[in-house]
Amino acid sequence: MITDRRKALFAFVLLLVMVVPVEFSWAERPFLATERAIPLERGRYRLDNGIAIEHFSSQKNQTSLTSELRYGHSQNLELGLFTSYLFGEENSDHKNHIGDIFLKSKIRFLKGRESNPLSISGQLFIKLPTAGFDATFNTSGEPDVGVLAIASKEFIPLTAHINLGYTLIGNSPRDQKIRGDMLSYALGMDFTTREEFLTLVLEAFGRKETGNAATNGLWSVAGGAIYQAEKDTAFDISTGVGLNHNQPDYSINFGMIYLFQ
Repeated sequence: MITDRRKALFAFVLLLVMVVPVEFSWAERPFLATERAIPLERGRYRLDNGIAIEHFSSQKNQTSLTSELRYGHSQNLELGLFTSYLFGEENSDHKNHIGDIFLKSKIRFLKGRESNPLSISGQLFIKLPTAGFDATFNTSGEPDVGVLAIASKEFIPLTAHINLGYTLIGNSPRDQKIRGDMLSYALGMDFTTREEFLTLVLEAFGRKETGNAATNGLWSVAGGAIYQAEKDTAFDISTGVGLNHNQPDYSINFGMIYLFQ
């Protein structure tokens, strides 16, 4: 049973996160761009469902309904499938269609221990271009392949996560812009509060094209919270702001996490 005190604290945190000043289509909730190095336990499933709202100053808005299923295949291997449905509005024009699908696998190379709570993992992801080519949603219609290095270290009650990734970008012959490969980076932190049901998160992340097609890098900051409603059920919220003109002015992400086996 949720006490009135817990309800009041949760409502306060929601308001706080909404005013603390996004654009990665996959991350580990409630982060917008950051992955944790620790994979799911063997035989466990995790289902993440969410809705992400992005607003741009150029009279452009985008809403994404997202769903991701993760599976702990073994003690050090996690498999994942991410999909989305996109809604876009630009200059009074409305569009919607299915987004790209991402296949992911996370391998842990070093498991954190009490004497050295550092975990190191690598992730491989493949984008299946189910969204096709669409300038409104910035989808290329071509497959991408990427790798991500992940390190997580615990400093009780804080855990820090560092990500560094590289993505081979497929270029569509219909796209007038040549897309360079992408370098991405993220620093995320989650903080366990005295109230065991509540975890706060902060992150800073960005990406930059490489090669001759490189443009100015993209930077964002974000904050969020996880509310543990039940043992295997949690709700989360996160919000972020872009630090340059190519990023959304702000984004808000609501979701639910459900664990089962």
